[in-house]
Amino acid sequence: MEAEDPLSQLADIHLPAVISFWPPAPGWWLLAALVLVGLALLARQLYRQWQQEQRVKRVLAELALAYQAYEQASVDALHKNQAGLSLLYAINSLLKRVALVHHTDVEVAPLSGLAWLRFLDQHGNNTDFTEGAGKVLGDGEYRPHFDGDAEALCQVARKWLVRQYLNNKKPVPAQSKVPVTLAKPEASA
Repeated sequence: MEAEDPLSQLADIHLPAVISFWPPAPGWWLLAALVLVGLALLARQLYRQWQQEQRVKRVLAELALAYQAYEQASVDALHKNQAGLSLLYAINSLLKRVALVHHTDVEVAPLSGLAWLRFLDQHGNNTDFTEGAGKVLGDGEYRPHFDGDAEALCQVARKWLVRQYLNNKKPVPAQSKVPVTLAKPEASA
């Protein structure tokens, strides 16, 4: 009798199954969730930024339209004074509407005259309204004659408007001519 080889009775080696990619390990689920949350936050931030740019565009477009109307009407000497007064009214109402939206903590609506100019200076971090070209806004509606510099007034108003939408975080870009461009403002990003 021959002794049988005890190893011959063993089964062959079975290799483990190939590791599949599904379902992923808990760490991958966590990473995927973090990426999705990050993408959602980034999308929300980009959307808010786009909305802000659109608001700035609309406000600057309205300012540009007011100045263009002034330029067209001031060609005729008879209508130049009325065109200037209309420009004052348009700029003043635009500044007031933006101030009402951005400064809810302050009682903006009843401000007029020197108090209104001081408010504009305080929130524009300059003295363009009490000492500069914006001084004509103090009694603009009650002026019998327009004697201000329309282009300088529009530049001061543009600077203040852009600053309100930027929350004083970035410097306002200089612009050589009155805001007639409706292109994407560089600093409003």
